[in-house]
Amino acid sequence: MAVAHVVGAGIAGLAAALALHAEGWSVRVFERSADLRATGGGIGITPNGVLALDEIGVGRVIRARSVVQLHGGVRTPNGRWLARSSLDFVERRYGRPILALPRTSLVRTLAEALPPGAVEFGARAEPVHLGDRGTPAVLRVGDAELESDLLVGADGIRSAVRRAIFPQHPGLRSGGSVSWRAIVPARGLMPDAAETWGRGLRFSVLPLPGDEVHFSALARIAVRRGADRPHDLFGGWHDPIPLLLERASAIFFDEIEELTQPLDGFASGRTVLVGDAAHPMTPNVGSANLALEDAVELARATTPGRPLSGGLARYDEMRRPRTTRLSRMSRWMGRVAELSSPSAVALRNGGTWLGGFLPEAVSRRSMDTMVGWVPSSQRST
Repeated sequence: MAVAHVVGAGIAGLAAALALHAEGWSVRVFERSADLRATGGGIGITPNGVLALDEIGVGRVIRARSVVQLHGGVRTPNGRWLARSSLDFVERRYGRPILALPRTSLVRTLAEALPPGAVEFGARAEPVHLGDRGTPAVLRVGDAELESDLLVGADGIRSAVRRAIFPQHPGLRSGGSVSWRAIVPARGLMPDAAETWGRGLRFSVLPLPGDEVHFSALARIAVRRGADRPHDLFGGWHDPIPLLLERASAIFFDEIEELTQPLDGFASGRTVLVGDAAHPMTPNVGSANLALEDAVELARATTPGRPLSGGLARYDEMRRPRTTRLSRMSRWMGRVAELSSPSAVALRNGGTWLGGFLPEAVSRRSMDTMVGWVPSSQRST
């Protein structure tokens, strides 16, 4: 049986392993951490991600562990709504809703669906040889060297597999922002899913199952002014933001980074990249959903028994243009939401308010680029 080794047990790695296993690969996943770790709080799964989860066989379980996001909108720090809408149209248009759940639930669901023992923890894995048409890839795990018919780099934003493929690539750059994230009790709050835009500051709220709520607070580095806690920047904003901040017992902090320039390819020899290893980007277009798409397309393109080189070329052709385009879109969306000059903020807010009066068909079409994906196997030719 053809053997696929996956480096990294995050969303991208586990989803890729599950999709490859369903296509007939014998899969092993190597994770350097001692157990499953999925920091960062909650996650929204848009219709493209839900479709991908259905394709790899865990959509039903994820639905049972999620809540459907029914409303969305944008507010100002004093609580005024710039835009507010029902999201009923999402399922009508794309066939699937927007779901929300803790990131840990998604990761554990993917891991539980794999064969027992498929994930090895505390395993530091590094590529030794990328492989080619006639020879396998080689992966060093501890003191052992393992041969791989397919080696999948799913080792995140600072991917060692990516560096092995592209040793001269300049790597990451700052996205210009920092982020704080947490899951807190929602007792008595019933908050709406929404974003609040200030001047170089942004606060997002996402209701979760089990009477919990996720928040993320983003600040432009130039606006942060050395604040160590989100309370210092957002504590005076509209309810329930101050209370959410007070209830946070553990807050995850990150500096937002993205790839300096797009990669020249997602595969070399028998080695391929998925998720943040392939396309690190700012967090505005649902990068986890793109990772789920990667998993589906990689598995469909590399069915055992077919020429691998052609399959990896097809995967690259399907995924690289889309993720490059969405990376640019994500960067632009972040810059708009995090504008800081008073005049620019006034123009942004006025445009957002006026946008609420656009015909629904216009608003819906604007989502198509992000969430209108379907697997290549389902597209008409």
